[in-house]
Amino acid sequence: MLQKFIPIFPLSLVAYPGEKMNLHIFEPRYKQLIKECVDEEKTFAIPVIDKNAILEYGTEMKINSVEKTYDEGEMDIKVEGLQVVRVLEVIKEVPDKLYSGAVVSVMENIEDHHSKTKFELEELALELFKLLDIKEDVVKEGFTFKSFKLAHYVGFNLLEEFELLRHPRETARQKLIIEHIKKILPAVKQVAEIREKAKLNGHFRMEYPPEFL
Repeated sequence: MLQKFIPIFPLSLVAYPGEKMNLHIFEPRYKQLIKECVDEEKTFAIPVIDKNAILEYGTEMKINSVEKTYDEGEMDIKVEGLQVVRVLEVIKEVPDKLYSGAVVSVMENIEDHHSKTKFELEELALELFKLLDIKEDVVKEGFTFKSFKLAHYVGFNLLEEFELLRHPRETARQKLIIEHIKKILPAVKQVAEIREKAKLNGHFRMEYPPEFL
């Protein structure tokens, strides 16, 4: 696998390939990192942080635009995920730099397909999003990049999102989401029922007496 050095911007979130994000840059080390990436047309990586530790995987990012630069050098930027990288070695002190870097290997993304799995995922996602009142166009958009686009909408915690990032095969990632939705659906349905009952309070309701009366 291809190995390379890359500047890192560790965050306690998971960025996926194809995902677009807005970031506000205010720390001196990251102001330097972003300025260099813009000036030299370089990429950087967002490895995942959990409990103050850098985890083994992250995503290589490109800067699409610098939306605003403030008087003190702070910036609002738009970035986009490119590919998953595995962190082989963190280099905390880079000569003449304020930021840290890492030696990473680029992970292969295997776009395998299984129509039955994809169909099951779509059915479950539609059911979940209807209960959560999420617009269905999210699902339609999601299938242009499949699992990575859906991941932030299905109620994963940080480590579950990270686990999805680690899987190189699309079908395996879809199966992870399917298992998760099946696990949470009963609780989501219960909350939705409670919410619907609460809406009825204070409104006229049509009630039918039992047959024996």
